[in-house]
Amino acid sequence: MALSSQSRAVIRFDVFEVDLRVAELRKHGRKIKLQDQPFRILGMLLERSGEVVTREEMRQKLWPADTFVDFEHGLNSAVARLRETLNDSAEKPRFIETVPRQGYRFIAAVEKPRTEAPVADVAHARVQRIRARWLWTVGAAVGVGLLFTLAASRTRNPLPSPSASIEVAPLVALGGNQARPAFSPDGNQVAFGEYEGKDGAIYTALVGGDKPLRLTAKPGVCCPTWSPDNRQIAFVRFLKKRFSINLISALGGAEKTLYSAAAGLRGHCDHLDWSPDGKWLAFAERRNDGSNYRIALISLDDLSIRPLTSPIAQEYDCEPAFSPDGSRVAFGRGSIGGLAVDTFVVPVSGGDVRRLTFDNAWGGSPAWTPDGSEIVFSSNRGGPQTLWRVSANGGPPRPIAGVSAVAYGPSISRKGNLLAYGHATLSSGIWRISLKDRMHPINPPTRVITARGQINYRPSFSPDGKKVVFESDRLGFSDIWYCNSDGGNCARLTSLRGTAGTARWSPDGHSIAFEFQSKHYYDVYVLDIADGRPRRLPTFPEADNGAPNWSRDGKWIYFYSTYEEGHLQLWKVPFQGGTPVRITKNGGVYANESDDGHFLYFSKLEQSGIWKMPLNGGEEERVLDQPEGFNWFNWTLAPTGIYFVSPADDEKSKIEFFDFTTRQRVLIDVVEKPAIGLALAPDGKSLLYSRTESEDYEIMLARNFH
Repeated sequence: MALSSQSRAVIRFDVFEVDLRVAELRKHGRKIKLQDQPFRILGMLLERSGEVVTREEMRQKLWPADTFVDFEHGLNSAVARLRETLNDSAEKPRFIETVPRQGYRFIAAVEKPRTEAPVADVAHARVQRIRARWLWTVGAAVGVGLLFTLAASRTRNPLPSPSASIEVAPLVALGGNQARPAFSPDGNQVAFGEYEGKDGAIYTALVGGDKPLRLTAKPGVCCPTWSPDNRQIAFVRFLKKRFSINLISALGGAEKTLYSAAAGLRGHCDHLDWSPDGKWLAFAERRNDGSNYRIALISLDDLSIRPLTSPIAQEYDCEPAFSPDGSRVAFGRGSIGGLAVDTFVVPVSGGDVRRLTFDNAWGGSPAWTPDGSEIVFSSNRGGPQTLWRVSANGGPPRPIAGVSAVAYGPSISRKGNLLAYGHATLSSGIWRISLKDRMHPINPPTRVITARGQINYRPSFSPDGKKVVFESDRLGFSDIWYCNSDGGNCARLTSLRGTAGTARWSPDGHSIAFEFQSKHYYDVYVLDIADGRPRRLPTFPEADNGAPNWSRDGKWIYFYSTYEEGHLQLWKVPFQGGTPVRITKNGGVYANESDDGHFLYFSKLEQSGIWKMPLNGGEEERVLDQPEGFNWFNWTLAPTGIYFVSPADDEKSKIEFFDFTTRQRVLIDVVEKPAIGLALAPDGKSLLYSRTESEDYEIMLARNFH
């Protein structure tokens, strides 16, 4: 959340206290829950108490002009929730008065702190001055047009720097891929993970040195962190269906296992951090029911576990990082439905969690500056993923000039003004398997939509089979594109400057439903092909709503929502608008109606497999144990069975068919790289899937970082 101004102190009215700086509402001194948009409205009304705040002013603050929303419905719902929280009434208001055809006014007495200038306004002015100097300097050298071209490009070359002093170069010259750098406390070495096929190891490298030192012998490792005395390194090791936290000497040798548990969000919730006093390791602990992760501390003395955060069931906490003085832990909190992450801070002693960013953008991986005043994190909040910095006490984030895009996983040396981070170049194309019959391919897969340094994935056929709609970031942001089914004549359908995905064609071929997330939540949108303008389908405000798919008659759209606490549930809403209807009781994320109109097949996020239930109501039944839960989109329904993706090993995927009659699984093909999404042609003669074609991960070292 970014209010136009934020005070350093608390605003009080009646029995309530509002701290705009940390976005907290308290009643009789006790913190009470209030969602983001109602809180933003409350902040606007309090700052201008006694004045009318117009609905148009609220629209401009809460929903930027380039955001497609049902504004009237969203604002009415947000004000209603705010009144409910304050125990206020529209008919007999004590706090919020409706001014007909204009807006709202806060009418209660307000005790405001005396401040000369709001913190956020001062910070915003400072950022604007810095930005102006940057544009002037770079514009004189290369032109403003080139600046924006470079800012949006996906290259490994560093972006222009306002000071021209930051120097960026690869840390090491190794084969394979390197990721997850971690500076030693003395700033002289960097530990990192190296990955090459089935091999992989933890290495250390001297800054500016020659050959790195390999520490571990067995593969399946990640995410090193140093002990405060520079002598040991803790890291994660992945086992078959478990993972462990291990220790090893910084010079190599035997490993010691500290902790072991069931594996889960591999690749995102694996980061560790060692407390400055050497007593604790912070990590993301999977909850007993497997629904989410919390930040926990493991004692190096007796290996006891102490939970530090308590996210709700629809959220997960990952990527912990101790502050330099050891008093706080920064971490990323994400929405399981939207897979968007913001940066939070919690005291090591426990207590209230403070939210620092309000982007709901993909990213995370916080790292503290040596003085503890700022936190550097990765985010795609402005387009391609790069590094940003934010005050540890809150405020507007600022981009770090001079680093590459795509950048992630930062580590900052405590000495020497050094920054290390991961840089990735990824490509994925869309491939076709031509089928002789439902279970036998005619020939090896062929590529139909090229990658060329882009991510293209989760395709869907048009009802006549002549076109394919899919997600692509070929112009920077994730948008919806379509091409002819042979890969030609491609065009972009959306340009919303956010994250759009899970596009599905309506049965009549006239519309496309998709999910879109920009600054707040994922929502379901519908785009009329002839009109070309997306519109938000009203579902639930202040919640993630996504993974849409159509009913066979085209009258309903299924979607998941985080509207209710607990597991994600499936709902459906009339295509022309109306009240959503809940479908599942025990969780659901993505749905397909059977061709005969008798059953609804669906996947879940928290559990692997495919379930079915009668369309006219009834109990659910599990029919298949694949795909894995977090790959809920890796299946498609056929009249006589289910095509799905399952893991072959760490590098390969299997595409299989489950026959409803025989209840047997038949192997269709083995994909050399991970497959993402499946689409079956209407005539049943071909399958489409997206496949990773190239991936290059390396660690960059930035000198003169301040």
